[in-house]
Amino acid sequence: MVATVQVVQKNGAGGTQTQVDGGNLRFKVADDANVDLNDPIVIPGSGSNYSYEKWLRFNVTVAPTNQITNLQFYTDGANGMGTGVSMWAKAVTSYATPALITSTSAYTDAFSYTSGSSLNLGAGPYTGTGEIGDHAVLGLEVASTASQGTTPSESLTFSYDET
Repeated sequence: MVATVQVVQKNGAGGTQTQVDGGNLRFKVADDANVDLNDPIVIPGSGSNYSYEKWLRFNVTVAPTNQITNLQFYTDGANGMGTGVSMWAKAVTSYATPALITSTSAYTDAFSYTSGSSLNLGAGPYTGTGEIGDHAVLGLEVASTASQGTTPSESLTFSYDET
């Protein structure tokens, strides 16, 4: 049987899941999955302000006949969000309550991850149901050079192989 695989966002101390594949994420100064205009990241007078982390992970709801391998995250390689706005990413094995980012030192520019050089989230093999692989932890940085208004959207890709 072909597997059913979702991408979920996890929030709060317990890691409450919200399915986000095919949908939208909103980076903001709150730990929730709501796509709304509450808790915006304010453009600072100098320096940068940051979002809360977005913890994303694969979740298998129907097991594959054989196995799932090669879990990956990547972008198109071009930051289209505008001057002064950066997205950061890292892979993390164990879930922790999302926090407000204060530094990007543990992260890599998310747009450096492309289809030819993706962020590896797990080799597998994975054969059952439930969450699999590492979490892709994302965050947004807004610098004083950013423009007012809504940031243009970006597409993020999560891929895997199934045999």
